[in-house]
Amino acid sequence: MSILRLAFAWQNASFFENIQLATFFYGALFDAVTLALLALPYAFFSLPLQWRASKLYRVAGKAYLVLIALFVLVLNTWDIAYFSYTQKRSSFSYFTHLLTGTETSSLAGEFLAEFWWLPILFIGLLFVFIRILQKQPRNRTIPSSKPKAWVFYLLSLFVTFSLARGGFSLRPISIIDATALTNLEQAPMVLNTAFTVLKTSRYEDPKKVQYLSDNELARFLPSGQRKVHAHLPDHTNVVVIMLESFGTVYAGPNSKQSYTPFLDSILSKGLFCEKAIANGRTSMDAVPAILAGMPSWQNESYILSPFCTNQIDALPSFLKRKGYHTSFFHGAKTGSMNFDDFTKAIGVDHYYGLEQYKGPEAFDGNWGIWDHAMFSFFADELSTFKAPFFSTIFSLSSHHPYLLPATYKNRVRKGPEPLCATISYTDQALKAFFKKASTKTWFKNTLFVFVADHVGPTRSAAHQTLPDRYHIPIGFYHPGQNLQGLYSKQHDATAVFQQIDIFPTILDMLGYDNQAFCFGQSLFAKEQGAKMVYENGSLILFKGPSKTLDIYSWMPFEKRAATKQERVYIRELQANYQNYQHRLIENRCCKGR
Repeated sequence: MSILRLAFAWQNASFFENIQLATFFYGALFDAVTLALLALPYAFFSLPLQWRASKLYRVAGKAYLVLIALFVLVLNTWDIAYFSYTQKRSSFSYFTHLLTGTETSSLAGEFLAEFWWLPILFIGLLFVFIRILQKQPRNRTIPSSKPKAWVFYLLSLFVTFSLARGGFSLRPISIIDATALTNLEQAPMVLNTAFTVLKTSRYEDPKKVQYLSDNELARFLPSGQRKVHAHLPDHTNVVVIMLESFGTVYAGPNSKQSYTPFLDSILSKGLFCEKAIANGRTSMDAVPAILAGMPSWQNESYILSPFCTNQIDALPSFLKRKGYHTSFFHGAKTGSMNFDDFTKAIGVDHYYGLEQYKGPEAFDGNWGIWDHAMFSFFADELSTFKAPFFSTIFSLSSHHPYLLPATYKNRVRKGPEPLCATISYTDQALKAFFKKASTKTWFKNTLFVFVADHVGPTRSAAHQTLPDRYHIPIGFYHPGQNLQGLYSKQHDATAVFQQIDIFPTILDMLGYDNQAFCFGQSLFAKEQGAKMVYENGSLILFKGPSKTLDIYSWMPFEKRAATKQERVYIRELQANYQNYQHRLIENRCCKGR
């Protein structure tokens, strides 16, 4: 496991500002805890009885140890490579989703080609382990009557159990303890994937936290009462464009190295949120946040959590009740990342995946339909819908393995990373979509919302800070309305804006605000809730009083001295997290519940 951690550090060093020697010692502790957890059944059945000397026991015991080795090696080897896409250790549900997802098999070839050395490392370590196991001496006759043997058995069982708990504290060691021992940035280096999978494999209903009384809670949460800022025409169409991996590092008007000139020009004409953040690190975090204002402030993505069957308010279901046609487009195979099931649950009537695409052959050989083809198909299909309509398209080409259509290879702008060229390509596909859409009758009465799903992976050392890992472009554009002129005096352009704020902002602009429940707040609301994300058991508050995007992080169970201002930040985080957790547990995420 230490060898795997060294390989992890070597492969992913660019994602950490600095790697401290202490993290390897803390990591060894978590490795020992992991092995003790897995070895508990073996230790329990190591009774000092005669049957322990039998051939059946020896074979079963060695087989179990090999299973432990396979479990540890497979998971940790996998995340050496996969960490570069999510920058967090995989959980049980996310790992099983990746293994059973519709897109995994098609990506296996590319994955193995890029990380060819990992299977060699895996086979080598497994071979060494089995060879060592084979050289272990056979058990001789067990003196079951000797008290010394039983004392040794009970002592070893006690030590194994204590180590599996992580010591003698009131609660067993957990994922969040890695953050407490080091910090948020170093936590993935301390953890190992076998540990995170074990700790998330048996989801237990969370116990309600009670940081604040009901009276105190009201002080730190927005009242929910606000003035509606409806300026858009009746029956305005709404199109949400989600852009894969378009982090501010390489995309958007406030990017110093932007590869998206068309997107930048559109957002500069519309209402651009300069300090915008994603509420998660994966695409599965983004879709619930954007379409339903539902953040994943827990160890699992909301889509994969037991709460995914809760009754929630969402943009598609709300607008459908107002007479809108609802649809969702994603060029991957139907079933990819559970988007089809989730969007259906929140009111999307028509789902268009790879199988529903109509047009020239455009399969990229891995994920699905090239962006330029899917965007063109999207424009044509929108013209067949009865207005008003609500539709979402989720791009996919700016994702690993970062391939380009042959006709675009010499047209894109290349950068220091493969991601840059694919972002440039998707920007050109977006430009072609707008050129085509501008000829349609529905175009001038449509509100376009642009938002990245999450920040794309970057190995740039200058962009490994927590703010950079969540900073994304978000903006609103209406070709028939001057949004800057309509709203310039009604919002703070420098305030922090998050994905879950998109839902209430759209309702506000359409004149429907205060009619649906959401954890976010409209861009124009005077009372704003916490702009926050959840990472490795910690809550991170984003603030924007200065020109930069600042953060304050807080860990439950953390005890440290805090200034007066920091105590306010902590109470704000506690209030929002408590409200979120209670509402999820009690299924109160709908208006009136």
